[in-house]
Amino acid sequence: MKTKYILGFVLVIAITLSLGAYSATLGKSELVHFWVAVPAGNVTAPMVLRGAGPPISMSPIVIDLQSRGVLKNLLQPQLEGLSTHWIYNLGKKPVKVKLNLANVPPDIAVDWEVNSGFEFDAATHTFKTPLYPGGSVPNLGIDWVFHIPAYYMDEPVIYDGGLEVIDADTGAVLTFIPIKFVNGAASSSATQGGSCH
Repeated sequence: MKTKYILGFVLVIAITLSLGAYSATLGKSELVHFWVAVPAGNVTAPMVLRGAGPPISMSPIVIDLQSRGVLKNLLQPQLEGLSTHWIYNLGKKPVKVKLNLANVPPDIAVDWEVNSGFEFDAATHTFKTPLYPGGSVPNLGIDWVFHIPAYYMDEPVIYDGGLEVIDADTGAVLTFIPIKFVNGAASSSATQGGSCH
């Protein structure tokens, strides 16, 4: 009889540790990664930008929440994440980059996790160092984690906005990458962008 209890206890501990490991590691790996370049204008279709730096591929991003992994849907159904490690200036002049997530409903919280070789003002989402032509933000890692309330999870379109990359000095939008979170059929005619790493 004692063996059953001990075996059951060990099984519960193993499951708990496994789920914790998933949440800490695999959950992060399901972030959708994408490249950013300025100036690109409004990214309405897949494109390759060439300029003072390497060619950069960008496209609108559509994330179908019905296409996520089983563990993601089971353990983190109300979290969705995006990430970039690459912001390049393909233009001809230095620019101070400001970032903005457009059209986020007030009841969807977004965590900004930013690590960078440039000083970053978390209050204004602005890099304080100008990005020179051909250059990129060094040692960059930005994760955006969306906390989606349960009542949004049955909607056909959960988020329909995008990332604005702004010239902090002039306020001009240099690049706009549309981002959409959908449920199943709502994505059938959309262009998929980004990748999971």
